[in-house]
Amino acid sequence: MIELREMTTAEFELFRLLFINEHALDLASTRGYPADVSLKKASQLIDVTQSQVTEKVINKFWCIVKSDHELPVIGYLWIELQEKAAWVCDFRLLPEWRRKGLGKAALDKMKSNLMSMGITEVGLRVAPNNPVAKALYEKSGFYITGFNMSKTLS
Repeated sequence: MIELREMTTAEFELFRLLFINEHALDLASTRGYPADVSLKKASQLIDVTQSQVTEKVINKFWCIVKSDHELPVIGYLWIELQEKAAWVCDFRLLPEWRRKGLGKAALDKMKSNLMSMGITEVGLRVAPNNPVAKALYEKSGFYITGFNMSKTLS
């Protein structure tokens, strides 16, 4: 059984470091940014987002836990809530917990939690070089609504 619970301060600091490193790699591979620029942008994203909570925008930072296992945390989920919609900013299972059906179970639990909050729609972005994640999201009922495109102006 999968549960979602709010992160402690120590868990958030660990998640923050994981997010910055992983998101920086994503920015470097999908946008071609140099490593230092990628790290700076990833760090700014989570730090600015965390500090900009308003009445209309709420960020939830959850730990994904397997209730029948002694290890307390198997992954992390960062969701931005805005009125009746949610955006998955980051979803990750720790590597040793992947490909065991737990990702789908965590997404199902997320859906249940969001519905109980009155959320009626949830979206996310998946990197084009991550077909495993794309397949998981599609299996969980997500569908493509468009493509993000970018151009560096110089």
